[in-house]
Amino acid sequence: MNPLSEVWLILQRELLRNFRSVKGIVLALLALLGGSGAAMLLVKFQQFKRTQLPDITPEHMKELREQALAQVYDPETAKQLSSSPEVLYVVLMLTVWLTPLLIVFLGFDNVSSELQHKAVRYWTVRTRRGSYFIGKVLGLFATVSLITLSMHVLIWVVCIARGEASAGETFAWGARFWATSLPMSAAWCAVATLVGSLFRQPVLALLMICVAFFSLWFLWAVGLAANVEGLAYVYPNYYDKLLLSSKAWTAAGGVAACLGFTVIGVGGGTLIFARRDV
Repeated sequence: MNPLSEVWLILQRELLRNFRSVKGIVLALLALLGGSGAAMLLVKFQQFKRTQLPDITPEHMKELREQALAQVYDPETAKQLSSSPEVLYVVLMLTVWLTPLLIVFLGFDNVSSELQHKAVRYWTVRTRRGSYFIGKVLGLFATVSLITLSMHVLIWVVCIARGEASAGETFAWGARFWATSLPMSAAWCAVATLVGSLFRQPVLALLMICVAFFSLWFLWAVGLAANVEGLAYVYPNYYDKLLLSSKAWTAAGGVAACLGFTVIGVGGGTLIFARRDV
């Protein structure tokens, strides 16, 4: 087989493996239930604001949102985002910050368990090691992306049903917000698979992935507190404000940065995995 066919074979296997396993099903259900619950609470909060603050017009509320968003984004992006349904924007932020946790629990054993039980030998004599590793990363990324998409679609339905926004506005902003999370998810999947593949015991892989993720977050927090922006660059979620930018070049820079993380994770993991005894 050629490398692309090998990668596709591993990708298909990972999707079946994740969605047939108890762990994958439980995590998917938790994500869906959590997302729908969060959406209902957010919609309820929006209704509460409208009830308790009847004198604030939608235009004034939009202006307040724009001022708040301007603390994070450039003025043009803040103005654009202030027009989006607030529920969908909050759900995006929840997705950005909770997706790494989903990746940890879905991906900690995707290589380590097969190393532990020697099952990896069955695949590495049928596929190139590079194809095997890339397929593992793509399989994890595809699984996480499908789970988050399902969660977002459910929230879109709730948003439309409760009258928070029109169907066209909901799907347009919802699709954009979900797509924004994908480059960051790819970066986290690559890092998780790289770190997890270094260990034969799934429990140890889980702990070390958590350590790696926490270390990246800690560097971001230190950079934020010390006004050293360079430290924040090592944290994939830092790039959400670039990915949401209304300026094409800025958004492209965010995509490039996340792809850089992904390439380094996949490339480094492939090189290490190709040289180790399995």
